Amino acid sequence: MGRLLVFVATLALIVAFVAVLVTIIARILDAGRRASTAAHGQEVYRPMAPTPFQKITYAALVVLLFGVSTGWLGGL
Repeated sequence: MGRLLVFVATLALIVAFVAVLVTIIARILDAGRRASTAAHGQEVYRPMAPTPFQKITYAALVVLLFGVSTGWLGGL
């Protein structure tokens, strides 16, 4: 019972930590987006489709997160 309680508490702590990080990153990105707007009358080119680099980094992130999560679960 004690292990289950520690696991639930750890999981809640991780979720709270991730929520704080997501909030901080979202605010940073929003501030950057507002600061990098085009001047009045200018048009900025923004491609709608993600670049191949973005696709590769997203796939690498998913693989990294999967490896970290299985490592944590294996260590319990």
